[in-house]
Amino acid sequence: MANKDNQEKGFGRPMTLGEKIKCVFWSIVVVLFAIWMSSGWPLVLLPFVVDAYWTHYIPWSWWRSIENRALREFMSWIDAIVFAILAVWVLQNFFFQNFQIPTTSLEKTMLAGDYLLVSKYDYGPRVPMTPLSLPIFQHTIPVLNCRSYIEHPQVEYRRMPGLREVQRGDIVVFNYPAGDSVMVNSPEDDYYQAKVALMSSRGYSQSQFEKVVGPVIVRPVDRRENYVKRCIGLPGETLQIVNRQVSIDGEPIENPAEMQHMYFVYTNSPKAVLTSSYWHSLGIYTKGNGTTLGADVMEIPAETVMRLAPMLGISPDSVSGQFNRLYRVNLTSAKAEKVAQRNDVASVTLEPLQLQRADGIFPQSRLFHWTQSNFGPLWIPKAGEIIELDEENVALYGRCITTYEGNTLTSDGNGGYLLNGQHASTYTFRMDYYWMMGDNRDNSLDSRFWGFVPEDHIVGTPLFVWISIDPETGEWRWDRLFKRVKGL
Repeated sequence: MANKDNQEKGFGRPMTLGEKIKCVFWSIVVVLFAIWMSSGWPLVLLPFVVDAYWTHYIPWSWWRSIENRALREFMSWIDAIVFAILAVWVLQNFFFQNFQIPTTSLEKTMLAGDYLLVSKYDYGPRVPMTPLSLPIFQHTIPVLNCRSYIEHPQVEYRRMPGLREVQRGDIVVFNYPAGDSVMVNSPEDDYYQAKVALMSSRGYSQSQFEKVVGPVIVRPVDRRENYVKRCIGLPGETLQIVNRQVSIDGEPIENPAEMQHMYFVYTNSPKAVLTSSYWHSLGIYTKGNGTTLGADVMEIPAETVMRLAPMLGISPDSVSGQFNRLYRVNLTSAKAEKVAQRNDVASVTLEPLQLQRADGIFPQSRLFHWTQSNFGPLWIPKAGEIIELDEENVALYGRCITTYEGNTLTSDGNGGYLLNGQHASTYTFRMDYYWMMGDNRDNSLDSRFWGFVPEDHIVGTPLFVWISIDPETGEWRWDRLFKRVKGL
Protein backbone atom coordinates (compact mmCIF):
# COMPACT_ATOMS: atom_id res chain seq x y z
CA MET A 1 0.00 0.00 0.00
CA ALA A 2 2.85 2.44 0.91
CA ASN A 3 4.60 1.66 -2.36
CA LYS A 4 1.37 2.36 -4.27
CA ASP A 5 0.95 5.72 -2.49
CA ASN A 6 4.54 6.66 -3.29
CA GLN A 7 4.04 5.82 -6.94
CA GLU A 8 0.89 7.93 -7.06
CA LYS A 9 2.95 10.85 -5.75
CA GLY A 10 5.60 10.15 -8.33
CA PHE A 11 8.19 8.72 -5.94
CA GLY A 12 9.49 5.41 -7.03
CA ARG A 13 8.50 5.60 -10.68
CA PRO A 14 11.43 5.52 -13.08
CA MET A 15 12.68 8.95 -14.15
CA THR A 16 12.70 9.58 -17.86
CA LEU A 17 15.99 10.46 -19.54
CA GLY A 18 14.77 14.02 -20.02
CA GLU A 19 13.93 14.34 -16.31
CA LYS A 20 17.35 12.98 -15.34
CA ILE A 21 19.14 15.47 -17.57
CA LYS A 22 17.07 18.41 -16.29
CA CYS A 23 17.50 17.37 -12.66
CA VAL A 24 21.28 17.05 -12.98
CA PHE A 25 21.57 20.26 -15.03
CA TRP A 26 19.59 22.46 -12.63
CA SER A 27 21.27 20.89 -9.60
CA ILE A 28 24.68 21.80 -11.05
CA VAL A 29 23.43 25.33 -11.82
CA VAL A 30 22.29 25.78 -8.21
CA VAL A 31 25.61 24.50 -6.81
CA LEU A 32 27.68 26.69 -9.15
CA PHE A 33 25.54 29.71 -8.29
CA ALA A 34 26.10 29.04 -4.57
CA ILE A 35 29.86 28.90 -5.18
CA TRP A 36 29.74 32.16 -7.20
CA MET A 37 27.68 33.82 -4.49
CA SER A 38 29.95 32.41 -1.72
CA SER A 39 26.81 31.52 0.20
CA GLY A 40 24.92 28.39 1.14
CA TRP A 41 21.52 30.02 0.69
CA PRO A 42 21.04 28.94 -2.96
CA LEU A 43 21.47 25.30 -1.87
CA VAL A 44 18.07 25.57 -0.21
CA LEU A 45 16.68 25.24 -3.74
CA LEU A 46 18.21 21.77 -4.30
CA PRO A 47 15.40 19.78 -2.59
CA PHE A 48 12.85 21.64 -4.71
CA VAL A 49 14.78 20.84 -7.90
CA VAL A 50 14.89 17.15 -6.94
CA ASP A 51 11.19 17.17 -6.10
CA ALA A 52 10.21 18.87 -9.35
CA TYR A 53 11.88 16.17 -11.47
CA TRP A 54 11.89 13.08 -9.22
CA THR A 55 9.99 12.78 -5.93
CA HIS A 56 6.98 14.98 -6.84
CA TYR A 57 5.82 15.44 -3.26
CA ILE A 58 4.84 19.04 -4.05
CA PRO A 59 1.89 19.27 -6.47
CA TRP A 60 3.55 21.87 -8.74
CA SER A 61 0.81 21.71 -11.37
CA TRP A 62 -2.18 21.14 -9.11
CA TRP A 63 -4.22 23.64 -11.10
CA ARG A 64 -4.21 21.35 -14.16
CA SER A 65 -6.74 19.09 -12.44
CA ILE A 66 -9.27 21.89 -11.88
CA GLU A 67 -12.51 20.95 -13.63
CA ASN A 68 -13.69 24.53 -14.22
CA ARG A 69 -12.11 25.47 -17.55
CA ALA A 70 -12.14 29.23 -16.97
CA LEU A 71 -10.49 28.87 -13.57
CA ARG A 72 -7.95 26.43 -15.01
CA GLU A 73 -7.04 28.91 -17.76
CA PHE A 74 -6.77 31.71 -15.22
CA MET A 75 -4.43 29.68 -13.01
CA SER A 76 -2.30 28.76 -16.02
CA TRP A 77 -1.78 32.48 -16.64
CA ILE A 78 -0.92 33.06 -12.98
CA ASP A 79 1.58 30.18 -13.14
CA ALA A 80 3.23 31.66 -16.24
CA ILE A 81 3.33 35.18 -14.78
CA VAL A 82 4.90 34.01 -11.50
CA PHE A 83 7.53 32.03 -13.41
CA ALA A 84 8.27 35.04 -15.66
CA ILE A 85 8.62 37.40 -12.68
CA LEU A 86 11.04 35.02 -10.95
CA ALA A 87 13.08 34.48 -14.12
CA VAL A 88 13.31 38.22 -14.86
CA TRP A 89 14.17 38.92 -11.19
CA VAL A 90 17.15 36.55 -11.39
CA LEU A 91 18.31 37.85 -14.78
CA GLN A 92 17.96 41.50 -13.78
CA ASN A 93 19.67 41.19 -10.42
CA PHE A 94 22.58 38.98 -11.40
CA PHE A 95 23.20 39.20 -15.14
CA PHE A 96 21.60 41.93 -17.28
CA GLN A 97 19.41 45.00 -16.92
CA ASN A 98 17.73 47.29 -19.41
CA PHE A 99 18.53 50.99 -19.09
CA GLN A 100 17.22 53.97 -21.05
CA ILE A 101 19.37 57.06 -21.60
CA PRO A 102 17.09 59.83 -20.31
CA THR A 103 19.35 62.87 -20.82
CA THR A 104 22.13 64.19 -23.05
CA SER A 105 24.87 64.10 -20.39
CA LEU A 106 26.93 61.57 -22.40
CA GLU A 107 26.20 63.03 -25.85
CA LYS A 108 27.53 62.19 -28.36
CA THR A 109 28.82 58.88 -27.06
CA MET A 110 25.39 57.82 -25.85
CA LEU A 111 22.25 59.47 -27.21
CA ALA A 112 19.02 60.37 -25.46
CA GLY A 113 16.59 57.64 -26.46
CA ASP A 114 19.19 54.85 -26.47
CA TYR A 115 18.13 51.67 -24.69
CA LEU A 116 21.12 49.81 -23.29
CA LEU A 117 21.70 46.26 -22.16
CA VAL A 118 23.71 46.66 -18.96
CA SER A 119 26.05 43.91 -17.80
CA LYS A 120 25.98 43.13 -14.08
CA TYR A 121 28.67 40.45 -14.26
CA ASP A 122 31.52 42.66 -15.58
CA TYR A 123 32.08 44.27 -12.17
CA GLY A 124 30.28 41.47 -10.35
CA PRO A 125 26.59 41.70 -9.41
CA ARG A 126 25.56 43.04 -6.04
CA VAL A 127 23.69 40.58 -3.86
CA PRO A 128 20.20 42.17 -3.92
CA MET A 129 20.06 44.68 -1.07
CA THR A 130 16.27 45.01 -1.31
CA PRO A 131 15.32 41.45 -2.31
CA LEU A 132 11.53 41.89 -2.14
CA SER A 133 11.14 43.96 -5.29
CA LEU A 134 9.41 43.65 -8.64
CA PRO A 135 11.76 43.44 -11.62
CA ILE A 136 11.63 46.04 -14.42
CA PHE A 137 10.36 48.80 -12.09
CA GLN A 138 13.24 50.64 -10.40
CA HIS A 139 11.26 52.13 -7.53
CA THR A 140 7.73 53.05 -8.61
CA ILE A 141 4.96 51.19 -10.44
CA PRO A 142 3.55 53.53 -13.12
CA VAL A 143 -0.17 54.37 -13.05
CA LEU A 144 -0.53 52.87 -9.57
CA ASN A 145 2.15 55.32 -8.41
CA CYS A 146 3.22 53.08 -5.55
CA ARG A 147 6.51 51.50 -4.52
CA SER A 148 7.71 48.52 -6.52
CA TYR A 149 9.54 47.11 -3.52
CA ILE A 150 9.11 46.24 0.15
CA GLU A 151 11.80 48.05 2.12
CA HIS A 152 12.43 45.30 4.66
CA PRO A 153 14.40 43.14 4.92
CA GLN A 154 17.56 44.98 3.86
CA VAL A 155 20.62 42.87 2.99
CA GLU A 156 24.11 44.17 3.77
CA TYR A 157 26.14 45.18 0.71
CA ARG A 158 28.18 42.40 -0.82
CA ARG A 159 29.44 42.06 -4.38
CA MET A 160 29.92 38.73 -6.11
CA PRO A 161 33.11 38.11 -8.15
CA GLY A 162 33.16 39.79 -11.56
CA LEU A 163 35.34 39.81 -14.64
CA ARG A 164 37.21 43.03 -13.82
CA GLU A 165 37.37 46.22 -11.77
CA VAL A 166 35.97 49.60 -12.80
CA GLN A 167 38.54 51.32 -15.03
CA ARG A 168 39.03 54.94 -16.00
CA GLY A 169 37.09 55.70 -19.16
CA ASP A 170 34.43 53.06 -18.49
CA ILE A 171 30.83 54.09 -19.01
CA VAL A 172 29.18 53.08 -15.74
CA VAL A 173 25.56 52.73 -14.63
CA PHE A 174 25.13 53.46 -10.93
CA ASN A 175 22.53 54.46 -8.36
CA TYR A 176 22.30 58.23 -7.95
CA PRO A 177 24.20 58.98 -4.70
CA ALA A 178 22.03 61.96 -3.75
CA GLY A 179 18.86 59.97 -4.47
CA ASP A 180 18.46 58.59 -0.96
CA SER A 181 16.13 61.45 -0.01
CA VAL A 182 13.52 62.43 -2.60
CA MET A 183 11.10 65.33 -2.42
CA VAL A 184 7.70 63.94 -3.42
CA ASN A 185 6.52 67.27 -4.83
CA SER A 186 9.64 67.72 -7.01
CA PRO A 187 11.43 64.35 -7.34
CA GLU A 188 13.66 65.62 -10.16
CA ASP A 189 15.35 68.16 -7.85
CA ASP A 190 18.33 67.41 -5.61
CA TYR A 191 17.17 67.35 -1.97
CA TYR A 192 20.59 68.29 -0.61
CA GLN A 193 21.13 71.18 -3.00
CA ALA A 194 17.67 72.47 -2.12
CA LYS A 195 18.58 72.20 1.56
CA VAL A 196 21.77 74.21 1.10
CA ALA A 197 20.00 76.81 -1.05
CA LEU A 198 17.17 77.36 1.42
CA MET A 199 18.89 76.87 4.78
CA SER A 200 22.33 78.33 4.09
CA SER A 201 21.54 80.98 1.49
CA ARG A 202 18.10 82.09 2.69
CA GLY A 203 18.47 81.29 6.37
CA TYR A 204 15.54 78.89 6.63
CA SER A 205 15.26 76.80 9.80
CA GLN A 206 14.90 73.01 9.55
CA SER A 207 11.15 73.25 10.23
CA GLN A 208 10.72 76.00 7.59
CA PHE A 209 12.67 73.93 5.07
CA GLU A 210 10.55 70.84 5.74
CA LYS A 211 7.37 72.90 5.34
CA VAL A 212 8.51 74.35 2.01
CA VAL A 213 9.72 71.10 0.38
CA GLY A 214 6.84 68.97 1.67
CA PRO A 215 7.00 65.20 2.20
CA VAL A 216 10.32 63.42 1.65
CA ILE A 217 10.75 59.70 1.01
CA VAL A 218 13.92 57.70 1.67
CA ARG A 219 14.97 55.02 -0.82
CA PRO A 220 17.36 52.08 -0.28
CA VAL A 221 20.63 52.16 -2.23
CA ASP A 222 19.60 49.73 -4.97
CA ARG A 223 16.18 51.37 -5.43
CA ARG A 224 17.58 54.83 -6.16
CA GLU A 225 17.43 56.32 -9.64
CA ASN A 226 19.93 54.87 -12.13
CA TYR A 227 22.44 57.27 -13.71
CA VAL A 228 25.03 56.68 -16.42
CA LYS A 229 28.32 58.60 -16.65
CA ARG A 230 31.96 58.02 -17.53
CA CYS A 231 34.38 57.03 -14.78
CA ILE A 232 37.09 59.69 -14.57
CA GLY A 233 38.70 59.17 -11.16
CA LEU A 234 39.54 55.93 -9.31
CA PRO A 235 39.95 55.23 -5.57
CA GLY A 236 43.07 56.80 -4.06
CA GLU A 237 43.68 59.21 -6.96
CA THR A 238 43.79 62.99 -6.79
CA LEU A 239 41.63 64.78 -9.34
CA GLN A 240 41.90 68.37 -10.51
CA ILE A 241 40.23 70.36 -13.30
CA VAL A 242 42.07 73.43 -14.61
CA ASN A 243 40.48 75.43 -17.43
CA ARG A 244 38.29 72.45 -18.39
CA GLN A 245 41.19 69.97 -18.57
CA VAL A 246 41.00 67.06 -16.10
CA SER A 247 44.24 65.88 -14.49
CA ILE A 248 44.78 62.79 -12.35
CA ASP A 249 47.68 62.80 -9.91
CA GLY A 250 49.04 65.86 -11.69
CA GLU A 251 48.92 64.38 -15.21
CA PRO A 252 46.35 65.54 -17.82
CA ILE A 253 44.17 62.66 -19.00
CA GLU A 254 42.97 62.00 -22.54
CA ASN A 255 39.60 63.60 -23.20
CA PRO A 256 36.70 61.56 -24.64
CA ALA A 257 36.57 61.77 -28.43
CA GLU A 258 33.02 63.14 -28.40
CA MET A 259 33.42 65.54 -25.46
CA GLN A 260 31.18 68.61 -25.71
CA HIS A 261 31.34 72.17 -24.42
CA MET A 262 29.12 75.21 -24.66
CA TYR A 263 29.87 77.60 -27.54
CA PHE A 264 28.45 80.96 -28.57
CA VAL A 265 27.56 81.08 -32.27
CA TYR A 266 27.21 84.63 -33.67
CA THR A 267 25.62 85.13 -37.08
CA ASN A 268 26.73 87.79 -39.58
CA SER A 269 23.27 89.29 -40.08
CA PRO A 270 20.18 90.01 -37.95
CA LYS A 271 18.21 88.09 -40.58
CA ALA A 272 20.37 84.96 -40.41
CA VAL A 273 18.43 82.26 -38.55
CA LEU A 274 19.83 78.88 -37.52
CA THR A 275 16.68 76.77 -37.28
CA SER A 276 15.79 73.70 -35.26
CA SER A 277 16.02 71.58 -38.40
CA TYR A 278 19.64 72.66 -38.89
CA TRP A 279 20.59 71.88 -35.30
CA HIS A 280 18.77 68.59 -35.51
CA SER A 281 20.78 67.68 -38.62
CA LEU A 282 23.85 67.94 -36.39
CA GLY A 283 22.25 65.70 -33.77
CA ILE A 284 21.53 68.59 -31.40
CA TYR A 285 18.21 68.55 -29.57
CA THR A 286 16.16 71.72 -29.52
CA LYS A 287 12.97 70.27 -27.99
CA GLY A 288 10.87 72.70 -29.97
CA ASN A 289 10.27 74.32 -33.33
CA GLY A 290 11.94 77.20 -35.15
CA THR A 291 14.31 78.87 -32.72
CA THR A 292 12.64 77.56 -29.55
CA LEU A 293 15.35 76.49 -27.15
CA GLY A 294 16.10 73.26 -25.45
CA ALA A 295 18.91 72.37 -23.07
CA ASP A 296 21.45 71.96 -25.89
CA VAL A 297 20.75 75.07 -27.96
CA MET A 298 19.36 78.46 -27.03
CA GLU A 299 18.92 81.74 -28.86
CA ILE A 300 20.08 84.55 -26.59
CA PRO A 301 17.62 87.46 -26.08
CA ALA A 302 18.72 90.80 -27.59
CA GLU A 303 19.17 92.56 -24.24
CA THR A 304 21.45 89.75 -23.04
CA VAL A 305 23.49 89.88 -26.26
CA MET A 306 24.35 93.51 -25.50
CA ARG A 307 25.69 92.56 -22.06
CA LEU A 308 27.72 89.65 -23.46
CA ALA A 309 29.17 91.56 -26.40
CA PRO A 310 32.34 92.89 -24.68
CA MET A 311 33.11 89.48 -23.24
CA LEU A 312 32.62 87.68 -26.57
CA GLY A 313 34.24 90.36 -28.72
CA ILE A 314 31.20 90.79 -30.96
CA SER A 315 29.83 94.03 -32.40
CA PRO A 316 26.53 95.23 -33.92
CA ASP A 317 25.74 94.88 -37.60
CA SER A 318 27.41 97.71 -39.53
CA VAL A 319 24.29 98.41 -41.62
CA SER A 320 21.37 98.08 -39.18
CA GLY A 321 23.27 98.96 -36.02
CA GLN A 322 21.60 95.99 -34.33
CA PHE A 323 23.27 92.95 -32.88
CA ASN A 324 22.93 89.82 -34.95
CA ARG A 325 21.48 86.58 -33.63
CA LEU A 326 23.51 84.82 -30.93
CA TYR A 327 23.11 81.16 -29.99
CA ARG A 328 24.46 79.21 -27.04
CA VAL A 329 25.03 75.66 -28.26
CA ASN A 330 26.47 72.39 -26.98
CA LEU A 331 29.04 71.21 -29.54
CA THR A 332 31.97 68.90 -29.98
CA SER A 333 35.10 70.64 -31.25
CA ALA A 334 34.59 69.00 -34.67
CA LYS A 335 31.01 70.26 -34.96
CA ALA A 336 32.05 73.72 -33.75
CA GLU A 337 34.46 73.87 -36.71
CA LYS A 338 31.68 72.72 -39.05
CA VAL A 339 29.29 75.43 -37.81
CA ALA A 340 32.03 78.07 -38.17
CA GLN A 341 32.31 77.24 -41.89
CA ARG A 342 28.75 78.40 -42.61
CA ASN A 343 28.51 81.56 -44.71
CA ASP A 344 25.99 83.13 -42.32
CA VAL A 345 28.11 82.57 -39.19
CA ALA A 346 30.55 85.28 -38.12
CA SER A 347 32.17 83.53 -35.15
CA VAL A 348 32.04 80.46 -32.91
CA THR A 349 33.46 81.11 -29.44
CA LEU A 350 33.99 78.74 -26.52
CA GLU A 351 31.91 79.92 -23.57
CA PRO A 352 34.05 82.13 -21.27
CA LEU A 353 34.83 80.46 -17.96
CA GLN A 354 33.48 83.41 -15.98
CA LEU A 355 29.99 82.63 -17.26
CA GLN A 356 30.00 79.10 -15.92
CA ARG A 357 28.00 78.30 -12.83
CA ALA A 358 29.63 78.15 -9.42
CA ASP A 359 26.47 77.50 -7.39
CA GLY A 360 25.67 73.97 -6.30
CA ILE A 361 29.24 72.77 -6.87
CA PHE A 362 30.49 70.02 -4.55
CA PRO A 363 31.02 70.17 -1.60
CA GLN A 364 28.73 73.22 -1.37
CA SER A 365 30.82 74.71 1.41
CA ARG A 366 32.09 78.23 2.09
CA LEU A 367 35.57 76.69 2.42
CA PHE A 368 35.77 75.87 -1.30
CA HIS A 369 35.12 78.10 -4.29
CA TRP A 370 35.29 75.66 -7.16
CA THR A 371 33.47 75.79 -10.51
CA GLN A 372 32.59 73.27 -13.22
CA SER A 373 35.79 73.97 -15.13
CA ASN A 374 38.19 74.84 -12.29
CA PHE A 375 37.87 72.26 -9.56
CA GLY A 376 40.05 70.64 -6.91
CA PRO A 377 42.56 69.24 -6.25
CA LEU A 378 40.45 66.57 -4.56
CA TRP A 379 41.54 63.18 -3.23
CA ILE A 380 39.13 60.30 -3.97
CA PRO A 381 38.59 58.00 -0.95
CA LYS A 382 39.94 54.46 -0.99
CA ALA A 383 39.06 51.58 1.34
CA GLY A 384 41.56 51.29 4.18
CA GLU A 385 42.96 54.81 3.76
CA ILE A 386 42.93 57.19 6.74
CA ILE A 387 42.12 60.92 6.84
CA GLU A 388 42.39 63.52 9.58
CA LEU A 389 39.06 64.78 10.90
CA ASP A 390 39.25 68.53 10.44
CA GLU A 391 36.87 71.16 9.09
CA GLU A 392 37.93 70.84 5.44
CA ASN A 393 37.94 67.03 5.40
CA VAL A 394 34.56 66.87 7.12
CA ALA A 395 33.16 69.21 4.45
CA LEU A 396 34.60 67.00 1.69
CA TYR A 397 34.11 63.53 3.14
CA GLY A 398 31.41 63.94 5.79
CA ARG A 399 28.71 62.46 3.57
CA CYS A 400 30.91 59.43 2.82
CA ILE A 401 31.43 58.89 6.55
CA THR A 402 27.79 59.31 7.58
CA THR A 403 25.35 58.58 4.74
CA TYR A 404 27.37 56.03 2.75
CA GLU A 405 29.22 54.23 5.54
CA GLY A 406 26.55 54.52 8.23
CA ASN A 407 28.33 56.43 11.00
CA THR A 408 27.36 59.43 13.09
CA LEU A 409 29.74 62.39 13.02
CA THR A 410 29.18 65.49 15.13
CA SER A 411 31.22 68.37 16.49
CA ASP A 412 32.28 68.13 20.13
CA GLY A 413 32.02 71.90 20.46
CA ASN A 414 35.75 72.35 20.99
CA GLY A 415 37.06 72.00 17.44
CA GLY A 416 37.07 68.21 17.55
CA TYR A 417 34.64 65.51 16.40
CA LEU A 418 32.61 62.67 17.85
CA LEU A 419 32.52 59.56 15.66
CA ASN A 420 29.66 57.29 16.73
CA GLY A 421 29.63 59.13 20.06
CA GLN A 422 33.37 58.70 20.70
CA HIS A 423 36.13 61.31 20.32
CA ALA A 424 38.07 60.68 17.12
CA SER A 425 40.81 62.52 15.25
CA THR A 426 40.98 60.22 12.20
CA TYR A 427 38.69 58.10 10.06
CA THR A 428 39.41 54.93 8.04
CA PHE A 429 37.29 54.45 4.92
CA ARG A 430 35.53 51.11 4.49
CA MET A 431 34.62 51.47 0.80
CA ASP A 432 36.17 52.55 -2.47
CA TYR A 433 34.78 55.62 -4.23
CA TYR A 434 34.72 56.80 -7.84
CA TRP A 435 34.43 60.11 -9.70
CA MET A 436 31.92 60.17 -12.56
CA MET A 437 31.49 62.85 -15.22
CA GLY A 438 29.43 63.27 -18.38
CA ASP A 439 31.07 63.81 -21.78
CA ASN A 440 28.68 66.74 -22.18
CA ARG A 441 30.89 68.68 -19.77
CA ASP A 442 28.93 71.94 -19.53
CA ASN A 443 25.49 70.33 -19.40
CA SER A 444 25.89 67.36 -17.08
CA LEU A 445 24.87 66.96 -13.45
CA ASP A 446 27.67 64.72 -12.28
CA SER A 447 30.23 64.27 -9.49
CA ARG A 448 31.14 67.96 -9.71
CA PHE A 449 27.73 68.64 -8.18
CA TRP A 450 27.00 65.69 -5.88
CA GLY A 451 30.42 64.22 -5.20
CA PHE A 452 31.72 60.68 -4.96
CA VAL A 453 30.03 57.46 -6.09
CA PRO A 454 30.47 54.69 -3.47
CA GLU A 455 31.30 51.19 -4.66
CA ASP A 456 27.99 49.83 -3.32
CA HIS A 457 26.15 52.14 -5.76
CA ILE A 458 27.81 50.63 -8.86
CA VAL A 459 25.27 48.73 -10.99
CA GLY A 460 27.18 47.68 -14.10
CA THR A 461 28.47 48.74 -17.50
CA PRO A 462 26.53 48.94 -20.81
CA LEU A 463 27.27 46.25 -23.38
CA PHE A 464 25.37 47.49 -26.43
CA VAL A 465 22.47 49.60 -27.66
CA TRP A 466 19.55 47.28 -28.41
CA ILE A 467 17.03 49.99 -29.36
CA SER A 468 17.52 53.67 -30.19
CA ILE A 469 14.62 56.08 -30.75
CA ASP A 470 15.00 59.79 -31.47
CA PRO A 471 13.10 61.53 -28.62
CA GLU A 472 12.14 64.48 -30.83
CA THR A 473 10.93 62.74 -33.98
CA GLY A 474 10.06 59.31 -32.62
CA GLU A 475 12.06 57.75 -35.46
CA TRP A 476 14.22 54.68 -34.95
CA ARG A 477 17.98 55.16 -35.31
CA TRP A 478 18.60 51.96 -37.23
CA ASP A 479 22.34 52.61 -37.53
CA ARG A 480 22.74 52.34 -33.73
CA LEU A 481 20.91 49.04 -33.19
CA PHE A 482 23.08 46.40 -31.50
CA LYS A 483 26.17 48.59 -31.55
CA ARG A 484 28.62 47.85 -28.77
CA VAL A 485 29.11 50.76 -26.40
CA LYS A 486 32.90 50.60 -26.73
CA GLY A 487 32.50 51.08 -30.47
CA LEU A 488 30.40 54.23 -30.22
